[in-house]
Amino acid sequence: MADKTFDAVIIGGGTKALFLSLYLRKYGGMSVGIFERRHEIGGALATEEIAAPGFRGNTHASIQLPWYYLPIYRDFPEFWEYGARIDQYKVSDGAIFKDNNTCLTIYSDKHDFHQEKTAQEIARFSERDADRWLKLRELSISPELQRVHMDMLFNPLENQQKPEIFERQAKLYEKLIEIDMAPDSLVLASSHMRLVKEYWESPEMQYVLARFALSCSFDVNQPGSGQSAFGIMASPPSIGFARGGTHQVAHAAHKLLVQMGVEFFTHCEVEKAIIENGEAKGIRLSDGTQIKANKLVVSAGLNPKQLVFDIIGKEHFTYQNARRIELLEATFGCLMWYTFAAHEAPQYDAASFNPDINHTYWLGLTDSADPGHVSRECLWAQLGKWPPKEDNTPVVWRHSDVDPSYAPPGKQTLSSEQLGPPATSHTVSEWMELKEKYTENLLDIWKDYAPNMTWDNIIGVDTNSPLDHCRLKNMSPTGAMATIDHVPYQFGENRPTPELSNHRTPIKNLYGTGSGWYVGGSSGSAEGYNCYKIIARDMGLPGPWEESGKEEPESLYEQWKIVMGRLHDAKKREEGGE
Repeated sequence: MADKTFDAVIIGGGTKALFLSLYLRKYGGMSVGIFERRHEIGGALATEEIAAPGFRGNTHASIQLPWYYLPIYRDFPEFWEYGARIDQYKVSDGAIFKDNNTCLTIYSDKHDFHQEKTAQEIARFSERDADRWLKLRELSISPELQRVHMDMLFNPLENQQKPEIFERQAKLYEKLIEIDMAPDSLVLASSHMRLVKEYWESPEMQYVLARFALSCSFDVNQPGSGQSAFGIMASPPSIGFARGGTHQVAHAAHKLLVQMGVEFFTHCEVEKAIIENGEAKGIRLSDGTQIKANKLVVSAGLNPKQLVFDIIGKEHFTYQNARRIELLEATFGCLMWYTFAAHEAPQYDAASFNPDINHTYWLGLTDSADPGHVSRECLWAQLGKWPPKEDNTPVVWRHSDVDPSYAPPGKQTLSSEQLGPPATSHTVSEWMELKEKYTENLLDIWKDYAPNMTWDNIIGVDTNSPLDHCRLKNMSPTGAMATIDHVPYQFGENRPTPELSNHRTPIKNLYGTGSGWYVGGSSGSAEGYNCYKIIARDMGLPGPWEESGKEEPESLYEQWKIVMGRLHDAKKREEGGE
């Protein structure tokens, strides 16, 4: 006899579980139980008091893009007010080039919506690039592109074959031709590095855009990445963060779910799905507790290998399907993700070139404006080794610059990202030594750009490595931030494999979602929302997209405009305007 019974049983309490459960409860009308192995829900939406007392940092997801939660904002209007508030720095992305003490600043949606100020900075390096940037920006904020963007993000792959979606893509293609950025066969076959060199004249632009692709967990040398490259190149102005920490987004979802009657169970590790006659009937926990599922079971936290081999069992898959799962790669995007408690903010020498560099979010530090630094760093990572110092390309940021809740008054919380080898490359004792060594190396690099970044300025440090990332089980055993790599045969319709890409498994009423599924690799809502669309189709459930005024992609485009309006209104308030 089952110890508890729910209509829907969710394995994992991470980002995708939270967002999927909102729809299962409100629109599917199901009772929902969420079972999480750790002491806390939210998964990669994690913010902790780290580095030193009173200093807060995001231990996993930090970047928040305006599109991440558009369906949730539309269907659950309280979500923003409950804490899922996106904000932006003055400069969203940029880099400092040490050899000549210059810098490039990409201003944010909030502070430079039409990117005219950004174009002026780009023009200091290339007039041609500045002109192209303005054309790209005009297209990227157009209804034509935004509607296609919503089509691609918030539809499961099988939905993307509809004629009206192809029609919108054809109209957009015409506009891409007009700005000489049409995705022809060469573009689609290219690597990110190949494309930034084709599209942009200045190495400064090439470097900034290649480095952001790396932060999106793409190996910039990987061929066949053209499908994703255009969107990434247009994204830097939209880079933002969650006020109060990314865990505030999880809090907002949790508050909604508790009000709706969803039940949460932490310290509950799921050992196996209960399968009878090819149909999911519930789950068994590691302590032997059995939970009955009247309608469905969803793995919304584990990576594909864990779902297939641990929860379901290899015997339920064909040889080919199981072999494809065995061959999934997850060794890239393993990060050294450090947080420092500091007395004062970095004061960059490059501020003499542009003082706004001191107020940049995603700030790259590099010896020179040579995108080859990023390329070589990826090569070293693929070898499971550390790059030489000259090819270390860390990104650094300071949330306390724009959000005082991150640090005590008058103090600063500083963070950094650096590509490293997978956790499996070293033993635990070796990692302990490496983390200490890397701390010294990072500060040694940092002070070359900001002379005040010495140990005298540091109060404490949290050394978060690929080994530490494995505390989130779906990132085990390598610590890869996207759970599986972003390579063409694991991306788009192949994520995680063609057979699993639409969230169904061979077991009836057992579904899978998470960062290992399309769209993949972010803390956004797309994977959970798309999974609900598949479940709704299979079970004849209603969805918000059927309601008057919520037709897609138009309603999602309207939500994007609302988010842009909120950013603009926040800027006016900060400047003392009306």
